[in-house]
Amino acid sequence: MCGRFGLFAELGDLAGHFDFRGEPLQGSYLPRWNIPPTSPVLTVLGDGDARSAGMMRWGLTPSRSRNSRSAPRLLFNARAETVDQRPIFRNAFAARRCLVPANGFYEWQAETGRTKTPQWVSHRDGDPIAFAGIWYAAQSQDEGQGICVIITTAANALVAPIHERMPVILPPEQFDRWLSDRTEPDALLELLNSRDWPEMAVREVSPAVNRVANDGPHLIDAGDPDGPERRLFP
Repeated sequence: MCGRFGLFAELGDLAGHFDFRGEPLQGSYLPRWNIPPTSPVLTVLGDGDARSAGMMRWGLTPSRSRNSRSAPRLLFNARAETVDQRPIFRNAFAARRCLVPANGFYEWQAETGRTKTPQWVSHRDGDPIAFAGIWYAAQSQDEGQGICVIITTAANALVAPIHERMPVILPPEQFDRWLSDRTEPDALLELLNSRDWPEMAVREVSPAVNRVANDGPHLIDAGDPDGPERRLFP
């Protein structure tokens, strides 16, 4: 699954890497090292022969059934194996696909007892990566320009020792194919297959990331979680 990630590259660098205009996002994009579901996240959309970017809420809350007494469950991931079949995802998969830029994502490796150690998965050179996503039109003001959901697939050899799932990571040469409304469904599903990424790396990081209110560059270091670089976001 993908339940926490970071995006802290400069907006200008992201605009160059993903080929979108960054000026309209000045003031709304903030670097973050600990992004949980329901947060505003940067998304990149196809816009004809160009690309556009905006801030969307990460996570879809389905309407609660009239006969259900339980609170609606937040859906922030969609499985690659069923994204084209489940009624809640299939229309978005067919017509509204996006890229979700990231510098990396977190997974927790189970140890003996109840302890889980946070791990940071990222590009070896620190380059931004792109998760495959789908999106929905905004229904309220706090959803920004819409709602996005990140697609996950079976973990590759790097991530499998930590978790059985991982976000689908698309290489730059597949961005246009994923975003285009002319790509056939079978070709889209092929992009979601699990694959090895020799340029990716994983390492243990600070347990301070366990608390979603913590944010800052110290989270991707295995340093003192109560050190002077500690920053708290409300």
